[in-house]
Amino acid sequence: METVFTWTARLVVTLAVCANALFAQAQAQEPAKPAGDCPEMVEAKAMLEAQEKRLKDWPDLARYRDANASVAAPAKNEQRVVFMGDSITDAWVQPRFGAFFPGKPYIGRGISGQTTPQMLLRFRADVIALQPKVVVILAGTNDLAGNTGPIALEETEGNLASMAELARANGVRAVLSSVLPVSNYGHDRDGNPLDVRIKRPPEKILELNAWIRKYAAVNDHVFLDYFSAMVDEHGLLKKELSEDGLHPNAAGYAVMAPLAEKAIQSALRERPASSYLFHPPVPVATQTEQEQMSELYGLYYPDPNFNEPGRGESGLVISEDGKPIPPKENDPDAPTLPGLHVNGRHFKFAWTRLTLQGFAFRTVITEGREYSFEVKFGREQADVIPDVPYLAGVFTEKRNSQVVQQKKIKFGHTVVL
Repeated sequence: METVFTWTARLVVTLAVCANALFAQAQAQEPAKPAGDCPEMVEAKAMLEAQEKRLKDWPDLARYRDANASVAAPAKNEQRVVFMGDSITDAWVQPRFGAFFPGKPYIGRGISGQTTPQMLLRFRADVIALQPKVVVILAGTNDLAGNTGPIALEETEGNLASMAELARANGVRAVLSSVLPVSNYGHDRDGNPLDVRIKRPPEKILELNAWIRKYAAVNDHVFLDYFSAMVDEHGLLKKELSEDGLHPNAAGYAVMAPLAEKAIQSALRERPASSYLFHPPVPVATQTEQEQMSELYGLYYPDPNFNEPGRGESGLVISEDGKPIPPKENDPDAPTLPGLHVNGRHFKFAWTRLTLQGFAFRTVITEGREYSFEVKFGREQADVIPDVPYLAGVFTEKRNSQVVQQKKIKFGHTVVL
């Protein structure tokens, strides 16, 4: 991001250029134009004013200040929803993209070009103060592009987590959206080709989306998967859904709208997050052995993930009675059958050993492939919940009786509040 000082220097250079032009006009005995008519100086002054405004209000709190002040408190039983995001959310309300959820008490709070640190700073004013039941967060693509300077993926993830935590602490259900794919199919307003992948590498989008999906599952937020519905066979944003390879067109928003509505309805059906604060879980130290054992059953996600991109869910399901576990309402693709799930394929247990100290298993050989794992249980804080179990140990994969990989993996338990 260029600073005011950079633009001041540019303005000085531009003034010099304009002065030279005026001098040349005088030498040629031509009528001199007023200095303010110099196109370069007009452009430089406009950019300087924009940069000065940005420094004075970096998160752009002023953008919706008046609009927020005019929003009345929600009516009784009103299912208010706020959409927080960048230009994709900002443009959604424009008439040329179709009606923005007609008849629904949904409020758009997107700002073009914004990154997650800017959104985090305005989250209280533009989301919490409006008292919604649900917030739909779509953010991260501009972080990858470095719109406000270099930022590590872990920092982007932390900002998304902080917004979700703020929402939960204030009784708002969070819907975390996947970042949209991008492409090199688009063009700018002058018809020149655009390759959006240069600033937003598809592999980084996949990595961020994998984290969002896992974080939502582990922390019982709703995951909204725009990506899978909008990506083509090349891993790029479908050509018919965008004009520039980044922003959805009317057809793109037509794909997104029902997905968002479904996620919102899923979030509204779940218990209000504020109620969690009044019923903290019983510490492990005071639980009976049977209570401790019951907490070990359920779905675990691997970290690092051994998924192949686009090949389906991976996870570990431990069941008390060998029957499927209840499906997660906020993640319908999550595995439910006992066993190991790799890239959407199910490997049944050949044998298992479960104690309070650890878990071991070996899967049935399927098409020459088998997996084994011997691990110990640990406990960690997950979001607002203490003492959440996890598994950590060495994961082994064999193909045709030959070991093809061994790696240390942590399986995090998905928390159901």
